[in-house]
Amino acid sequence: MNSGTRLVRAVQSFQTKLTTRIKELKKGLWMKVLFFLVGFYCATAFATVIGQTGDWDILSAGLAVVVVEGIGALMYRASLPLLDKMRQLITIFNYWKAGLSLGLFLDAFKYEMDLIFDSCKPFNVEIDMFSIFW
Repeated sequence: MNSGTRLVRAVQSFQTKLTTRIKELKKGLWMKVLFFLVGFYCATAFATVIGQTGDWDILSAGLAVVVVEGIGALMYRASLPLLDKMRQLITIFNYWKAGLSLGLFLDAFKYEMDLIFDSCKPFNVEIDMFSIFW
């Protein structure tokens, strides 16, 4: 027998689906967060080390794009028997890729903000409060 109205059944169905999805996201959460933060750290290290030498910029950017796109292709490719066995590992590397991409994105803004602040120097305001005493 139907229990409740159509609206009540729709809300219960949504609640069940949401609860299942939250349980799936909680599974291995510490590992996902860890790999996301490791990716973020790798992005910072990557930008710092490569930024020291100006002659490898193009090659290193190309390598970063190949790695990010390769992980994305493995993550969203149609299922192959070999990839199905490695799905959990690919998912973990996808979190690493997300951290790497976000870290590189934020590093780009960091260097831009340094240039903006150096040009206008908003915090180098000298206030001479004791000029009447000297």
